[in-house]
Parts: sequence; structure tokens; C-alpha cells
Amino acid sequence: MFQHYPEGRDGLIGSIRRATVSLIDDSGDQQLLARVSGHAGEQFSKVPRLQSHGFAANPPSGSSGLFLALGGRSDRLYGLGFEHQDFRQRNLPEGAAVLYDHKGNCIFAKTDNGIQIHAKLGKIYVRPADGEFVYLGGTGDDGHVYSPVVTLAGPSTNVKARVD
Repeated sequence: MFQHYPEGRDGLIGSIRRATVSLIDDSGDQQLLARVSGHAGEQFSKVPRLQSHGFAANPPSGSSGLFLALGGRSDRLYGLGFEHQDFRQRNLPEGAAVLYDHKGNCIFAKTDNGIQIHAKLGKIYVRPADGEFVYLGGTGDDGHVYSPVVTLAGPSTNVKARVD
């Protein structure tokens, strides 16, 4: 069975292992695990971390994930996953999703409860493209009437709320 794999049985068995990151380099074309340790005191650097299109993250030091060692070889590693046990969101309902950081800021897709944005630190920024509006209560082209939101400084120039 293993005759088709040049690294043999041992190479396949040792191809996935646990890792802990201590430093990430997120400056280039691909994020690299700049300092990461594996089992039995292994230390590696410049290990590419695979991420999904449309989502990017920079896990904090101490985050755990997996190495995929192609052919079981340490010179052909890829990092998979990586999350920190202290910051991971827990007890999500089935089907829910959350985007979160290590400071407690979260965007929840809570299935039946809609979407919730929670800024534990700082502000929430919404910035439409130049000449576009933020519509509260709809899409702006759905047949409803929208009016500029009035603030203490006067009517907003790019935020409108549904009035019907």
C-alpha cells in the first residue's frame, strides 16, 4: 500500500502534528509562522500558514494549530488553523458563526437572532464608498422611503433611515 509514497509509512503517519506559534510575520504575500514549535521541542521558522479566501487573521502568541508535513518531511510544512484557547468563543448555537479578536470584539451571525456587532474596546466604524449611503432598516432600493439621519450637528450626509 505504501509503495506509491516515496516517504513510506512513517512519512504518512507523521504528516500531521500539533504546533504552537510564538511569532507571526504577516507582512508578505503569504502569512508565515515566523517562530513556531512542534512536538518534542521542535522549532521551526518561516512556515506558510494556509488561510481561506475572504478571511484573514493573525493569531496571538500561544495559539495552537496543526502542521501538515508533506510526505512527513519537516522541510515541507504548512500551518493549518491556529486559535488561542483563552479567546475562542464558546457555546455557539448550531449553525452560528463569529468573527472575533483577542480583545473581545465580536461580530456574531446568530442564526435566528440576526447579526450582532459588539465592540468591547474602541468604536464601530461603517464607511460607505464615496457617494454611497448607509441605509438603516433596508437596502435603499427596496421601495421604502428613507430620510437622512439627524444628528446634533444636523442631517447626515451619508446615513439614511427607513421612515415607513
